[in-house]
Order: sequence, then C-alpha cells, then structure tokens
Amino acid sequence: MMALQKDIEYFLANASNEEREILSIMLDSLIQKRESTSSTYISRLMDMTTQIMDDDSIEISVPITPLLANSLGIVHGGLTATLLDTAMGTAANRHLELHQAAVTSEMKINFTSPGMGSKLTCKAKVLHRGKQMIVTEGKVFGDEGQLVALATGTFFVIHKKENE
Repeated sequence: MMALQKDIEYFLANASNEEREILSIMLDSLIQKRESTSSTYISRLMDMTTQIMDDDSIEISVPITPLLANSLGIVHGGLTATLLDTAMGTAANRHLELHQAAVTSEMKINFTSPGMGSKLTCKAKVLHRGKQMIVTEGKVFGDEGQLVALATGTFFVIHKKENE
C-alpha cells in the first residue's frame, strides 16, 4: 500500500492538468463501480449512461474526455467499438431469461467520421432473436448528430453458471 501511495504522490507532483483530469476520472470510476454491482469497470471508466427506448432499443452515451483520445486527439476506434459492443450486447441481453446471457460472436464496424465533440451516443436495437443467436445493429452519433460508426453484431446465447 505504501508503494502505491508513493507512486500516486510522485505522479501528482509531476502531473499535467490533463493527467490530473484522467487520474480523477479513473478514481471516480473505481468508486462508482464499487457502489454499483450492475456495472462493469469499463462502463464506469467510460462513464456510460443507459436509456431504455423500448423492448428492442437502447441508447448508451459517453462523454468525450481525454481518456478516450487516440494520438490524433479523437476518440480511439477501439473505445467506439466498446461502446457499440456494450450497447448491442445490452439490447440482446434484455431479451433473455435470467439463466441466460448473450456473448459477442461476431461484430462488423464501419467508421464514418471522427469521434469529436462533447459526447458520443450509441443507438442499438435487436434485429432478430433466434434460439441460439441474436442479431443486432448499432449506430454511434456525435453530439451534432453526425454518424461516427455503424455496426452489426451477432450474439450467441449461453446458459449462465449457477454462481453468476
């Protein structure tokens, strides 16, 4: 514990404003995850907010922060993919029984414009629900309504382990 505390003190003593902002985001996300058993570390780290639209549709938004940026200063494509996967997976899982879960088996993404602005919003919906597979669609929009990425996802239905 002392080594961690020393590392944090050293980091803060030499940190830029952006580095302090990112550390603050990371610490806040750890605290929020501890208080919410239904979220994941990555959803808290990206500060995802979820809104159920109807039985088949969901929206998840994330604020654009320096933590999400790639070396060009735009949202990293892998984090946009994470947003898509989370939204499409959440939409798929809403159609299942308590003893079931849907896991990603395939995802196809087209990036259409850079992720810039103050937030990204992913609108995802279920296109087809079979016994073993669920097919979904997701679209990510910037805060000015520009299409950033679109994807389709296929999710395989599994049975949860008893302790989950």
